[in-house]
Amino acid sequence: MRKRKPPADQAASREAWGRVHPVLDLHGLTGDEARRRAEQWLRDRQAERVRTVMIVTGRGLHSQGIPVVRNEIEHLLALLKGTLVVRWESANFGGSFQIELRSPPPDTAPRAAPEPRLLREAPPALRLRAEEALWDLGIAPTPALLEAEIRRILDEEGAEG
Repeated sequence: MRKRKPPADQAASREAWGRVHPVLDLHGLTGDEARRRAEQWLRDRQAERVRTVMIVTGRGLHSQGIPVVRNEIEHLLALLKGTLVVRWESANFGGSFQIELRSPPPDTAPRAAPEPRLLREAPPALRLRAEEALWDLGIAPTPALLEAEIRRILDEEGAEG
């Protein structure tokens, strides 16, 4: 069964029509539009950890005037090589590019520090007492402050006993 192509005016449905790899079809766009859309699309696919994609530019045979989309995309790929793009090659008799994307950079978001051991091992009643003591002072309890308050309470009780 042959798949029907999506209508040209529906940009969202111009992606991934029966392919193994995601496909972006840039037919009918200006050079600037194609470049902006392609760069964002490539970044989105990289963030999704997609390794190989296709961008269809057409060969420019039906363009009014000088065909620019293919040249714009080739220039964009050259600029992105090494950062976003590993390599690319012309495909489909010059009407598209098959592109290998780099793996996205590792997540650099700060990770929450593990809860201090004393805080993890403290009995719930002691932890609650430390939280209440901090709130009474108008201090929002953080793990580090809770640990310090638990130490203070334990030291105080050790000195009394």
